[in-house]
Amino acid sequence: MPICAYFPPEEIGKHVIKCIWKLREYAFNEREECILPKGTVEIIFNLSDEIVYCNPGLNIRSPLPACFINGINFKPFSLVKKGPQRLIGIQMNAVGLRLLFGEPVRVFNNTVIEGQVVCKSLKTLYQKLIGTEVFEEQVAEIMKWAYQRISAAYFNRDLNRIQSLFFSKNMADYTIHRLCKEGGISDRHMRRLAVEWLGMGPESFMLYNKYLASLHLLHHHKQCSLTQIGLQAGYYDQSHFIRAFRSFTGMTPKEYRLSNTKIPGHIMV
Repeated sequence: MPICAYFPPEEIGKHVIKCIWKLREYAFNEREECILPKGTVEIIFNLSDEIVYCNPGLNIRSPLPACFINGINFKPFSLVKKGPQRLIGIQMNAVGLRLLFGEPVRVFNNTVIEGQVVCKSLKTLYQKLIGTEVFEEQVAEIMKWAYQRISAAYFNRDLNRIQSLFFSKNMADYTIHRLCKEGGISDRHMRRLAVEWLGMGPESFMLYNKYLASLHLLHHHKQCSLTQIGLQAGYYDQSHFIRAFRSFTGMTPKEYRLSNTKIPGHIMV
């Protein structure tokens, strides 16, 4: 499963694009890949034979478009693949959606949306990407497109506040009241910013980040016990950890640790 990856070193990488990746693989037999909530959003260019998107919670089973946007997920979904797979992805923080498209992040939650419905320039970008096989050239086209989309709105006041409120602190140490007090902002205004830029309210953001921390620890620290992982992620006891992890994934931490996974949050069924 060859993967190319590019990590932007400059400011745009901190606020918008975390990674640009390219995947090429072949599935001889039909297989299902379960993807757990990972806290990122992605714009994906699908150059493959048919890939089917399955979302049991929304009763959706449909082929993926040539270009699509997948927002923040709170429940697992699956992809059914067969034959040659060629994908190029732009992995972002949630705030990247707001900066690139000017829409509240919540409208993208738990769904896949055809790219050109949101932004017509994505169709043009898709054509440029399929016009070359050279990954460095594809990256250059993506970065050029991103800079053009956010040039007018990049350093605005709301973005700076979001970064200060939610991304420069250890959220496990904070309450909503403390966030408001240190940020010099009203409770109502903070909640509006969180929903528009993060796709969820501040309490949900705190709970979601505890879950993401536990997912990372489970995958990368296999020598740690489940009790240790729960405590490090900020859960006050084991039952709380198990209950919270299952609410996002439909499985226990132990079941995830025993699953067939090479990439964090991706399970081959």
